[in-house]
Amino acid sequence: MRETLVDAGWGALVTVALSFVPFSSVIGGAVAANRHGSDYASGLGLGLLAGVGAMVPLLVLFVPALSIAGAIGFGIHPSSPAYELFLALVFAFFLAYTVGLSALGGLGGVWAARHTEWQLDPGRWL
Repeated sequence: MRETLVDAGWGALVTVALSFVPFSSVIGGAVAANRHGSDYASGLGLGLLAGVGAMVPLLVLFVPALSIAGAIGFGIHPSSPAYELFLALVFAFFLAYTVGLSALGGLGGVWAARHTEWQLDPGRWL
């Protein structure tokens, strides 16, 4: 269990570190699953876990960014009756982007571990 959490932590760290790169959650999920090297179901779960781990620090940055964007006129004004629906949709897209794509990356990481010679271990990079 400890190894699973460490691998998910590496995936979350890679996602947050590369958050300026589009689809960084796919890369983070792939790193986590490739380090763990197991079957596709475990890779999917590990990618989900890495995505949830990355979601917390990214959400800390996302909420103020959403508030600033609303204050300068992007999105729906907070006094609008549809503001809660807007926030729910934005959060759903954020969740799908962060956690869903990380799970997809977990599947890709298992595939890479099984079918290629790629070494996606971030311990080698740092």
